[in-house]
Amino acid sequence: MDVREMVVLGTLAVAMFNVGVIWLTQRVVYPVWTLVGEREWGAYHDAHKRRLPGTVFVPHGLGIVGSALMVGWPPDRIPVWLVCLALALPLTMAAATAVYWAPQQTRLSTQLDRLLLQRLLATHWIRVALISAHGAVMWWIAAATFA
Repeated sequence: MDVREMVVLGTLAVAMFNVGVIWLTQRVVYPVWTLVGEREWGAYHDAHKRRLPGTVFVPHGLGIVGSALMVGWPPDRIPVWLVCLALALPLTMAAATAVYWAPQQTRLSTQLDRLLLQRLLATHWIRVALISAHGAVMWWIAAATFA
C-alpha cells in the first residue's frame, strides 16, 4: 500500500467518524437540548462545548487535511474533479459553520433562546447533508482506488 492509498483510507475513516457524529448530534444531542431547563442550560452547554475539540474540531480538520492531500497528490484512477469535490464539501461545511452556526452556538451559550434553538435544529440538516456527502464521496474514492 502506498502513501496515497493510506491517505485515502485515513480520510475515509475520519469521514465515516464525522458522519456518525453529525447524525448522532442531529438525531439525539440537539433534540435533547429542547428538554434542558433554563436554570441548567449554561452548565449543560458549557459541558457540550468542552467536548467539541476532540470529537468535532480535530476530526473535521483531519478530513480537510486528508482531502487537501488527495487534491495535491491524487490517487491513481481518480478524476481530479472528484478529489476536488472531496475537499470542497468539508471546506464548505467549515466556512458555513464559521459564518452561520458558530455564531448561533455562541449566542446559545450565554442564554437559552428556544426560537434560536429551533432555527439551529432546522438549518443544521444542511451540515448533516454536507458531512454525509463527504462520507459518500470518500467511499466512492476508496472503492475506485482499491478496485
